[in-house]
Amino acid sequence: MFKINHIFRNHQALKPLLLEADSRERLQQLWQLTAPEYQHLSQVLALEHGQLILHVSSGAVASRIKLLEATLVTKLHDFNRKTSKIKGLNLNAIKVKVQVKSQPKAKQKRIQAPSSHALSALANCADTIENDALKQALQRFIRHQR
Repeated sequence: MFKINHIFRNHQALKPLLLEADSRERLQQLWQLTAPEYQHLSQVLALEHGQLILHVSSGAVASRIKLLEATLVTKLHDFNRKTSKIKGLNLNAIKVKVQVKSQPKAKQKRIQAPSSHALSALANCADTIENDALKQALQRFIRHQR
C-alpha cells in the first residue's frame, strides 16, 4: 500500500501541494517554538508578502499578539537563525485573523400549562376583580388554557 506522501511526490500536479503543506508545517513549528503561550490559541495560515498570517479564535488573543508584534517578529527571526527551520525567511509583520466560534442557541424552556386547580383559583379571583380590563384578560387567559 502506497503512503500518501509517496503519491504526492510522484504526481507532478500534486507535488506543489506537498511543498506548501511542508512549508506551512515548518512555519507552525517555528511559531509554536517561538511563542509557546499561544500554541493552543493560534494557528499559522500562511506567509504572504512578508506577513505571517495567523488564525485565532478570540479577539483578546488577537489584540495581545498585535501588541507584541514587534517583539514576536524579532523572536521569530532570532529563533529561525538558531534552528535554521526555514531558509530565507522574509518576515516583516504578523497579520491576525479572528474567527470566533459560534455558540449554539440556548434551548428555551417550555412553560408548563397551569393545572386545573390553578385555573379554578384564577377564575375565582377574576370574579372578584373590579377592574374590567384585568378581569377580561384573566378570563381570556383561562379560556385559552382550557
